[in-house]
Amino acid sequence: MTKKEKAMKVLNDIEKMFPDASTELENWETPFQFLICIILSAQTTDKQVNKVTGKLFAKYPNAKTLSKADIEDVKNLVNSINYYKTKAKHIIETAAILDKKYDGNPPEDVEKLQELPGVGYKTANVFLNELYEANQGIGVDTHVRKVAKMYGLTKHDDPEKIAKDLEKIYPKEVWYKINRLFVLYGRYKMKK
Repeated sequence: MTKKEKAMKVLNDIEKMFPDASTELENWETPFQFLICIILSAQTTDKQVNKVTGKLFAKYPNAKTLSKADIEDVKNLVNSINYYKTKAKHIIETAAILDKKYDGNPPEDVEKLQELPGVGYKTANVFLNELYEANQGIGVDTHVRKVAKMYGLTKHDDPEKIAKDLEKIYPKEVWYKINRLFVLYGRYKMKK
């Protein structure tokens, strides 16, 4: 079995375990809100993000309102997540850029997304793949790293190098599935 065949078998087997795989982030209704959820989720569990986004979006539902928010108020709303001070600053700055430059809507381009505060390669690709099945890249987090290493799909620890390894192995049309499936597998099937 070639490495590519093995990789597809891994993906297909995981997909059978999670046939209805989707993000576990909640409380969002718009692409803007989903992007904010993903920014907040870095180094934080989806459960923890879900605890704060209901209140956050009730008060600041769009880019215009969040861009004008008081930083201390936003910090108070998200203070139970990791790095809340930095993330509060980033989401307000991102909201301001989106409001001014993109009419409040996140761009559907990985490079343009990465120009936003708090948005790196992983965040940009998770956003695009979850909403649009965009296949512009693969977002790698801790779970994706563990699954990829366990199955010998990478030897790297750096998320961008892992992403590049996975992008070489997998056909582009399945890239959108990899993060969501590997995250669920890592979260619920791998031993802690």
